[in-house]
Amino acid sequence: MESMEWKTWSNLPLSQRDSLPDLSGIYVVVDAEDEVWYVGQSINIQKRWQGKGHHRYTQLSRTHKKRSYRIYWQNFPSHQLDEKEQLYIDLFKPHLNDTKVKKYVKKSIQPNDEIKRLLKVINKKTTLFPDLRSVVIGYYREMDEDGTVEIKEYLSIIIVINANDLYGPINNSCNKSLTRKGKNIKGSWCVYESDCEIDDPKTEPVRLFSFMLPEVVYQFVCYPSLIENLRQHPSYLQQVEIQGQSVLALKNPDIVPSLLSPSSPILENSFTKEKIYLEYRAKDIKPIDDLL
Repeated sequence: MESMEWKTWSNLPLSQRDSLPDLSGIYVVVDAEDEVWYVGQSINIQKRWQGKGHHRYTQLSRTHKKRSYRIYWQNFPSHQLDEKEQLYIDLFKPHLNDTKVKKYVKKSIQPNDEIKRLLKVINKKTTLFPDLRSVVIGYYREMDEDGTVEIKEYLSIIIVINANDLYGPINNSCNKSLTRKGKNIKGSWCVYESDCEIDDPKTEPVRLFSFMLPEVVYQFVCYPSLIENLRQHPSYLQQVEIQGQSVLALKNPDIVPSLLSPSSPILENSFTKEKIYLEYRAKDIKPIDDLL
């Protein structure tokens, strides 16, 4: 008996498994290099492979694009299946038959993982942002009420971002936290409001997306002009590591007020509340180096 006897059998690509025949027999999973990966039996081969029902399907599907699996089969009466299966396992020596079935459990996103992901995204260089996409300008401490109406000190890290990232990854993450898929980051996002100590009831407060962890709050301020102005002064920046991610940060936050002038006429009347907030907060901001 030939060790590649399966080559003479009928076969279909793994992706067409729903078209397998409604009969009993032995089936063999083989890749494009003629490596045998699995040998099995069934009284109904079609039902055995229907949908994602086969216990090896998930494992095989993860490498199908690379290996191009095919399912070969041969009809045998049901009373011969045990004998034939063992015969072909011994003959074909499949890779998976004596191994445990791998279970792939998708990890639930945790708050720490989400802020790491966001920091990575908003620091990734793109065609639109080839050098500077966001910048950590520093941190400040503030006393405020927590969820139990207790007074607590918060450490807030201020990250200036562009409009694309505000309406893209930041907004998407916030929306995800409101869904079942994002249940593990539910409550991590909040909207921080500040009147910037402007004593005028007609003045709307600035509202900022903030991501809260037990010990630190990440405050995202959209002010593209600051980023554009910093592009002209790369020496003001340094590379630091936050949450295991490499990010760009301002060396000296004392220069923040000098970076707030609109970088173009188009931006002159945009994000004015964010500008007022950064002017107001500038006196409190300390270098991020003090935390690292």
